[in-house]
Amino acid sequence: MGAKPMNAPIERNVARSMLCGRVALPWTLPNDRKTRKPSGTSRVTRFSFAIIKVVCSIPPSVLIVRLDAIGDALTTVPLIAALRQQGMTVSVVLRPRNADIFSSHALQTVHVVNGDDAIAEIRREGYGCALIATEKTQGYRVARNARIPIRVGFENGWGKPFKTLWIRRMCTQTIFRTAGLDPSAPHECEVVFKLGRFLLPHAEPSRDPALLRPIVLDDIPVAQDRVAIQITDKWERLGAPVHEVAELVERVAAHHPIRLLGAEYERGYCERISDATQLSVETFESMREWKQAIAASRALVAPDSGAVHVAGMIGTKVVACFGARNFALQTARWQPWAAVHRLVKIEHGTWPVVAADALGLLVSDSTPSVYKG
Repeated sequence: MGAKPMNAPIERNVARSMLCGRVALPWTLPNDRKTRKPSGTSRVTRFSFAIIKVVCSIPPSVLIVRLDAIGDALTTVPLIAALRQQGMTVSVVLRPRNADIFSSHALQTVHVVNGDDAIAEIRREGYGCALIATEKTQGYRVARNARIPIRVGFENGWGKPFKTLWIRRMCTQTIFRTAGLDPSAPHECEVVFKLGRFLLPHAEPSRDPALLRPIVLDDIPVAQDRVAIQITDKWERLGAPVHEVAELVERVAAHHPIRLLGAEYERGYCERISDATQLSVETFESMREWKQAIAASRALVAPDSGAVHVAGMIGTKVVACFGARNFALQTARWQPWAAVHRLVKIEHGTWPVVAADALGLLVSDSTPSVYKG
């Protein structure tokens, strides 16, 4: 019996073709294309290569989108500093409440978004790259509708699968970050810095207040010997009732000249603290004046809030008080970035004593950074 095609020592399709009288084609067709060397009449010349090199060497204009609170916006300061050092022009998209958080000379343009009214304005600027650091979906829509060609944002993977799919459609590149608190506990400044890593392959986020301060302050105020205490209802939201905040104020005032700072829109809470302590609270409508007050102070005592992050970027010593829940992870992520500081846990009704003692250690340059009483 003759050999069957299945047993032939060649591929089946070739064997079948031969048995049917057809000529089998070779496995790989020959490549008849020829490679031509560039000539003087070629469209791609040495002059063209020179133009491409020059264009690629022009630093891109970067737009940072952060539609969140004051502290969130300030986590972009090390990234802004690094981009500026590389000769890039930087602009930001903020919301009305934090629109004045940066100094007037730090950025090319500040776009204030209230709805979609700023999209046409942003599109006219012709930005080359958008770094979307916000959790708000509006920030992603603004960058895409403004037709910015490179859009880099955060996704949460399986932590938020539907939002991740949507963000991937809105961005040209995404960076993974956990949906909740990251067990590896990176600082938020380090996480945000990853958005610009492709523009800054060899840079690291700076912790030098001398470099970061000009991005937040227009000028350096005259230093005062007073300790500032931020009066905000964030104390209550972190578990500190009014009488405990009043106790903190009284304990600090017993050893240091103090200055109580508050926002005008929180006047009601400020009046409650004023009534409890019989001390006046300065309320500010201007964010610039509020920042200057923090910068002029010898030290600051505040809850985890925008004031802590202002002090953390400009170098004012700060006692930062955090809620007891997830204290280790929260402080790792949100502790003051570039300033000498002490961290206090708000718990058990004893924290005012702990915070006042931590302030004494802070102004005397003693350790540790996390004070437990």
